[in-house]
Amino acid sequence: MKSIMMIDEKELLNRLQNGDQLAFSHVFTTYYSGMCLFAEKYVGTEYAEDITENVFLKLLEAAIPFNDSTHLKAYLYRSVKHSCLDWLKSKTREYTRHSAYIEAYNEPQLSYLTRIMETETIRILYNALESLPDQTAQVMKMTYLDGLSNQKTADELGVSINTVKTHKQRGLGKLRQILPKEHFGILLVFLFS
Repeated sequence: MKSIMMIDEKELLNRLQNGDQLAFSHVFTTYYSGMCLFAEKYVGTEYAEDITENVFLKLLEAAIPFNDSTHLKAYLYRSVKHSCLDWLKSKTREYTRHSAYIEAYNEPQLSYLTRIMETETIRILYNALESLPDQTAQVMKMTYLDGLSNQKTADELGVSINTVKTHKQRGLGKLRQILPKEHFGILLVFLFS
């Protein structure tokens, strides 16, 4: 059997394709350090070796036919580049998920409590609005919850601006009667802030 160093390129690539360990060892020894340097440009020293090793494992398992050493090098460079980019994408997704988690669970307690109060206030308001006449409830929703101006509400409902103002005044009066004092006070703060 010929020494791996003495065989020609075509035979080496053929043996590599057939899974020959000596041929693979020769290719690994020849190109590994260069591929690690290339990977470092994308992912840094810490991850370059792992990514490069995975590319070489795929090479060993794939049984790819190569025309010449240029074709082999192109395959290695392309595989390392794509593996690095895939790794960077996964790290970006991981970082995004981690940041969202940190943001959600490290928000100030006051903000968390404020959101709960807002949600409860809106829930109470929706329940109270159901007891109002339809058009009054609709005006209250459009102006206070949807944030529309009196004029925009009047235009959308096809009524005068004075009618909208009257419905708002009647609605607030009715809510004052329906809701307990503490709920109405919180509601006013919410509606006018």
